[in-house]
Amino acid sequence: MAGQSISAHADAATVARLRQAAAREGRSPSYITASSLRFYLALPAAVRASLRDIEALGTEEEQHNLMRAIARTVASAQYEVVRRRSAEAMRLENEECLVTDEAILAEAVQATAEH
Repeated sequence: MAGQSISAHADAATVARLRQAAAREGRSPSYITASSLRFYLALPAAVRASLRDIEALGTEEEQHNLMRAIARTVASAQYEVVRRRSAEAMRLENEECLVTDEAILAEAVQATAEH
């Protein structure tokens, strides 16, 4: 992906965490930085303002609780994506014809016999 370089200033602890995350994920620090920036800028302006307020005014516990809530929301969204894709992959070509117990059983027998 063609892009432009930008620079940013961060404290030493943040830079260390960025480098550790990049090494763990097998990604470059610039990739993680760009991904993070895309995510942040995709948020509505009011949400970004709220995040800045929580960072500036919130207690450490409140900031921690926010990160946990965000993590739960992301995990839930990932679950829904995987669930939907799995359901799509399990669809049968003639699924609409399987309206009786006998038709379902016959299809199950055939599907298991093929493998």
